[in-house]
Amino acid sequence: MLDGRRVLIVEDEALVALELTEIVTGANGHAVGPARTNREALALIDIETIDVAILDLNLADGEATPTAESLIAKGVPVLICTGGVLPRAMRLMWPDLPMLRKPLNPDRLVEALGALCAEPAGLSRP
Repeated sequence: MLDGRRVLIVEDEALVALELTEIVTGANGHAVGPARTNREALALIDIETIDVAILDLNLADGEATPTAESLIAKGVPVLICTGGVLPRAMRLMWPDLPMLRKPLNPDRLVEALGALCAEPAGLSRP
C-alpha cells in the first residue's frame, strides 16, 4: 500500500483522472491534483509536497516533458501511464523511466508506485 504517500496525478481525461484518484486513495495514498495541463502540474509541484507522480504523456497543453523534467530535477519518482509510446527524446533523456500502458491494472499501478517510493533517492532516476 502507499502508506500516506502524496501522489501527483497529471491526467487530462476526467474519467481516467477520477479512476487514478480512487486507486491512490484506495491504497491509502493521498492524491495531489489531478492536474490537466503542464501549467497546472508545474504550479502544484511548486506548492505541494510530492512523493511520487503519475504522468500521462499527452496533456491538454501538449507533451508532458516539462512536468517530467521538473519532477525529475526535484528527485521525485515519475511513473508514465499512457496508451501510446514514450517519445524518442524522453527515452534518450531518461532510458529507465518506468511506464505502464493504459488501460491500467489497479494492482500493478499500486505495486509500481510502491516500488518507486521504496527506492533510495536517485537510484533509478537520472
